[in-house]
Amino acid sequence: MLSNVQGPAPGGIEKKLKYYLKRNKAKVISLVSGLIEIPTVNPPGENYEEMAGLLERECKKLGLVTRKYITPKPILDKYKISGGSKRISLVADLNARHKKVLHINSHYDVVPATGKWKTNPFKAVVKGDRIYGRGSEDMKGNIASVLFALKALQDCGVKLKINIQLSFTPDEEIGGGTGLGYLVAKGLVKADYAMSEGYSGNSISIGNKGILWAEVEVVGKSAHGSMPHKGVNSFERMNMLVNELEKLKNKISVKKTKYNMRDDVSKNPSFVMGGFIEGGGKVNIIPGITKFSIDRRLIPEENINTAKMEIETVIKKFNSRYKDSKVNIRFVSQGSPVVSGKDKKFFKVTAEAIKFVTGKKADFSVMSGATDMRYFMQKGVPSLGYSASGGEKWHSDNEFVYISSLVNTAEVFALIMSRLS
Repeated sequence: MLSNVQGPAPGGIEKKLKYYLKRNKAKVISLVSGLIEIPTVNPPGENYEEMAGLLERECKKLGLVTRKYITPKPILDKYKISGGSKRISLVADLNARHKKVLHINSHYDVVPATGKWKTNPFKAVVKGDRIYGRGSEDMKGNIASVLFALKALQDCGVKLKINIQLSFTPDEEIGGGTGLGYLVAKGLVKADYAMSEGYSGNSISIGNKGILWAEVEVVGKSAHGSMPHKGVNSFERMNMLVNELEKLKNKISVKKTKYNMRDDVSKNPSFVMGGFIEGGGKVNIIPGITKFSIDRRLIPEENINTAKMEIETVIKKFNSRYKDSKVNIRFVSQGSPVVSGKDKKFFKVTAEAIKFVTGKKADFSVMSGATDMRYFMQKGVPSLGYSASGGEKWHSDNEFVYISSLVNTAEVFALIMSRLS
């Protein structure tokens, strides 16, 4: 998909790259369209083999040496993953015969396409400056931009001063532990500097809030709807518990991080209940069990263990007060907040590339959402997030990516790869 591109015009290397990328934008459109049309929906994790095969062919066209890793069953069992495709990670190396490695990660799984789409979510549709399709922005557009950037560097005759390693991994949308997390834990990838998805335009992410997901089960006693006095209504008890957790939420919400965030409201922790609710079965039955979720996001100054204890304390007191019901909690996913260590050279090169392409001063900030970059940050690797944009409407209906952003993002990556040493 990236072959038969037109050559660069004469001039300075930055001008050559800009000219090349804009002149050949049809190629990045073709590549991202091909990626969108392989539905790698997660859960359960579909068509991973086909996607890994396509990406391997594209990397080999660029002269990269590829390796495939299949996440073993014990790791899948640890994260309670069953069904779907084999969990395949592709690693591709471009050895420029230098000591250091710039690692660029991309996840290829996408969330399901629910809701009201105006187009087929797995058929790329080009309208003006937009390409519509599930995964176009999160993050198949970035995959296309990174590969396009490498092609531009090669065709423009740029000699790199750093080795490049790419990884294309599954399961970011369900935590990443069986994708990039597995590769990092097993030492199967290298990085002196790392990049992956993040903010767009002149904004660069340097870390993310922590994440704590929980499933709360309220157990009452079922009974006939005409005789509620013979049962304990788990739904009503759940509402009482939610009121108690709201007090905790209000206490948490006054905290504020010292780190730069793109908007003031994101400086606070968050506590969301009810993203998932389950209970009852029939109108004339007193519900015996009701379940709901908690999505707790932690600022960098907080820690997971304290956040867990705060929730467990509320539940313990609730159980002591209401002996005829029982509340159980299960923490289903967690990740500590992380902020990248600052590397002067890496940050400077990235900031200069952003300024050159966008004309605006680079803004380094912590993201509210979590990305797979945390696996490198936890190892102390200087790591930054940057993405092609579709207005940052990740996971939304009618997801799209701007073609102009694909081109500009490719230019940013190309400049970073060419200047970093």
